[in-house]
Amino acid sequence: MTRQDDFFNAVAKRNIVRVRVAGIVISDGQLLVQKPTDDPGSCYAFIGGELELGDTFESRIKKEFEEETNAIVTKTEYLFVVENRFRVNGKAIHIIEHYLLVEIDRHDIQSLEPHLSQHWIPLQRLRDVDLRPHVVRNVIESGRLMETKHLIEQFDE
Repeated sequence: MTRQDDFFNAVAKRNIVRVRVAGIVISDGQLLVQKPTDDPGSCYAFIGGELELGDTFESRIKKEFEEETNAIVTKTEYLFVVENRFRVNGKAIHIIEHYLLVEIDRHDIQSLEPHLSQHWIPLQRLRDVDLRPHVVRNVIESGRLMETKHLIEQFDE
C-alpha cells in the first residue's frame, strides 16, 4: 500500500467533505504539477493542501509551496471552485477544492518532501497526461481558465 492509499483511506474514514486549496502555476508555456514518488503509475495533481483552522486560501497555498518545494509564492489570484467527487478502493471521497492562480519566484523547482516530485508539463501535452481532477486539466487546456467559476468532477454512482 502506498502513502497516497493510506492518505485517501484516512480521508474516507473521516466521512466528511474535505476543503482543499490548490495552486495553478503556468510559466513559459508549462504547468507545474506533482506526483507521489512511491507510486510511479499514479496521476499528477496540483500542489495544495487541506484548509486548516485560521488559514486563508492565500496563506494555505503559501504554506503548501514552502513545505513541499523550494519555491516561494509571490502572487495569487482566486480562480474557481471544484466539487470533486471520486472513489479510491471503492470508498467515496468528496473534496471542495478552491483553485488559485499562483506565481512563484523560481522555475528550478526541487521537492522538499521525498514522497513527492514536481514536474513541468508543456501545456500542449496536457491532453495526454493523467492530471486530476480532469475538469481542471480540461479548462486549462481549453484556455478558459480565467472564465471558469465552478466545476464538478463526479464519480459514477
